[in-house]
Amino acid sequence: MTRVVVAEVSTSPLRTLDLEREIIGPDVDLEYYAHHGSDEDLINACRDADVILTDYAPLSRLVLEQLKRCRLISVAATGYNSIDIEAARDANISVCAIDEYCTDEVADHTMLLILATCRRLTEYHEQVQNQHQWQFDSLTGLRRLRDMTLGLIGFGRIGQAVAHRAQGFGMSIIAHDPFADKTAAAELKVSLCDLQELYAKSDIISLHCGLNRDNKNFLHSKAFEQMCNKPILINCARGGLIDEAALEKALDDGQISAAGLDVLDSESPQLGSSTLLGRHNVLLTPHVAFYSDASMLENRRISASNIRKFLHGDHETVRKYIHRANN
Repeated sequence: MTRVVVAEVSTSPLRTLDLEREIIGPDVDLEYYAHHGSDEDLINACRDADVILTDYAPLSRLVLEQLKRCRLISVAATGYNSIDIEAARDANISVCAIDEYCTDEVADHTMLLILATCRRLTEYHEQVQNQHQWQFDSLTGLRRLRDMTLGLIGFGRIGQAVAHRAQGFGMSIIAHDPFADKTAAAELKVSLCDLQELYAKSDIISLHCGLNRDNKNFLHSKAFEQMCNKPILINCARGGLIDEAALEKALDDGQISAAGLDVLDSESPQLGSSTLLGRHNVLLTPHVAFYSDASMLENRRISASNIRKFLHGDHETVRKYIHRANN
């Protein structure tokens, strides 16, 4: 019998495998493993798996080399930076991810963080709730959104959805993406530019690109030094895009005025020791931008369907192969 292991970092007491069992079919042994950081435990849980269904479990070369039976890794996300793709290729393991399932949710959450940081929502909330202060002008420096320039780093589906929403607030929008759809940019009245121009002109910078070995920590100290307008930084993409130590220094030095972060460098951050907490100008949410009842249902349907299609040899309809092995 084919053995499928669901190996997840993001666990929930409400999690069941009923939908996955229904979609993949009855002739599969489906097991669940909650990953808490140990490579050895991950290897032991997946050693006899023919297929792994995962969110962000770190399937490194060390791990993949031990998984002699594995034929497919189905990633229940659009990003797949937790998988060593070259190691999977060497091990003859196919890898597929989800092409799209949460564009609206992430774009909406991005606008939420933009509005909350620009309007300094948490500070007003703190004043009312804890200080019982009811004073409209207790904070200064609030600006109209239509007077601000939004710089998007990444102009794929989500970047374009954010641009569409930001238009409704009258914002000027610029974007950097080497692979940008110029027709979409023109239709959305978005000016494409290089990174240096984006750093120089943006009042808000929002990240909407994937994470890979080439852009890890690409927002580092030198990048922050080029940000002329002390922008607000928004990240609903991947935490590893930002050098967190450099971000903290940029906040301390006033190189950026605020940050709205849905992701941190670790998927399981040690919040008790994080120096990003407790700052009036940093708004953190727990990697929730993708989340809604509808998006989670779509996520589970697509990632489970990818497994069924793979097992049945229906490769042309898998959404989408990152690497297809000869197996």
